[in-house]
Amino acid sequence: MVKRYRPSSTSRAVTLLVGLPAIALFFWAGTKAVGQAPIIVACALVALGGVLAIKVWFDLTMSVVMDAHSITRAWQFGSKIVPIDEVHRLAWGGARGVLILTIHYGVKQFIQISSNSLQRNELRAIHDDVLAARGLERVPLMPRFAEYVGYVDIDETLKAKG
Repeated sequence: MVKRYRPSSTSRAVTLLVGLPAIALFFWAGTKAVGQAPIIVACALVALGGVLAIKVWFDLTMSVVMDAHSITRAWQFGSKIVPIDEVHRLAWGGARGVLILTIHYGVKQFIQISSNSLQRNELRAIHDDVLAARGLERVPLMPRFAEYVGYVDIDETLKAKG
């Protein structure tokens, strides 16, 4: 059971169409500000352009690979592997139409995957697959679960299941 999730080609195209002009604008404004504004302003604009360039590159190359034992969120310059046995909480959050799935594991460690990168149905599929891998298919979730404002405490649900 290996499942792969990547941003759609439409999502990647929109990221490029919006991101590249914004990056160019920050770098251009930073270079123009060198002679006309304090150097800190120019450096801040160039730094913002750099951060935005990294974010666009992350969104273009991000992927999630899930197998029976782990979830791997990867991008061009690295990856994070989360053992499914260590996942103890799944949380939904978001604002302004963006849905974010937060996967808590280990001690104070987590990864986040948003609907800016993957489609909402793919986020729900990852959520359901993690629950299924932990043996919690069709089990009442603890605490009572609501997708946009809730979370699932997997350890508590396993205790309640018996």
